[in-house]
Amino acid sequence: MTLYCLFEDLSPWIFLVTAIPTMLTGNNTTFFAIILSYISDTSTKETRGMRMAFSEVALATGSLLGSISSSYIFYATNYPSMFAIGLGCLLISIAYTTFFVPESIKNISNSKENKINNEAKKEKLIQLKLFKEIIQTTIKKRENYGRSIIVLTIISIIIYISITHADTSTRYMFLRGKLNWTFTKYNIYNSICSLIWVAGTMTGTYILQRKFHVPDSILAFIGLISMLSCIVLQFLATNDTIMYIAGGSRCLIGLVAPMLRANISRLVPSDEVGKIFAMVVGGGALAAASLTPIYTVVYNSTIYINSALYNLTSISLLTVTIALVMLIIFLEQISKAEVQTVKEVDVKES
Repeated sequence: MTLYCLFEDLSPWIFLVTAIPTMLTGNNTTFFAIILSYISDTSTKETRGMRMAFSEVALATGSLLGSISSSYIFYATNYPSMFAIGLGCLLISIAYTTFFVPESIKNISNSKENKINNEAKKEKLIQLKLFKEIIQTTIKKRENYGRSIIVLTIISIIIYISITHADTSTRYMFLRGKLNWTFTKYNIYNSICSLIWVAGTMTGTYILQRKFHVPDSILAFIGLISMLSCIVLQFLATNDTIMYIAGGSRCLIGLVAPMLRANISRLVPSDEVGKIFAMVVGGGALAAASLTPIYTVVYNSTIYINSALYNLTSISLLTVTIALVMLIIFLEQISKAEVQTVKEVDVKES
């Protein structure tokens, strides 16, 4: 992109060339799957949820700083300078990861399975076998309702991520039409909401999980209720005050994805975590890309009736997600009761 911006007379079609590296490497899908797997490998069951929550906070903080500073940097410089700064940040990240982040998997180069995989990679760039393994690992039968809990958790995460992306992409059009907000006013609102989100996620994770030891699935349920209240208030909003109250009510939504992911990592062995997270991140990306146009169609179809009606789509999907998480909590309680019963029987027999 930096090189493309340096030449003003280039055809817009050449812009598509910049997407080739993204297509070959997987872009954010690969990045997030690796990040989640690394956190799972390097943390304990007690600290995993908090670390995943803090990773979400770090990403949100970086996004907030970028959105606040980007407009000022652009007006002070130009397009090539903007992309050059972004390139510099990426190079720093790559260097830090290469030289300072230790490998979480020990003796990976000596394993027989790794050698076989490397030989297969040399033969084919795309291996359908890997996709099959991901699906098989996800739906593999497990003890104590493990498979049902994992599948329900994956579906919940995918729906939640899709709602988040689709609602964010439509919200500006809604606020511009409903409350006559400018883009600057919308950016200020987003920045304030991000600060509330970061503070709420850090505080909620520390107090509820570290101090009161609330289970991950219940924390995710609390986060979903927080998001539902935000969407309901957004649907009812008639002025700026209600919108800011809605933004404040979403203070705990940052608990949802990290806690559901941490819940998955507790149920599967370390060598299967990466495959499960690949399914989660990949499925979330595909679902978000599919749902966003649907939101746009719904908004455009109802704009002259009531521009807030598209929020009913989010409310419906969130209600389904909350029901799924409640089912997860129920299955976990049954599983714990059965495990406790088995332990008591073993003690009596011994």
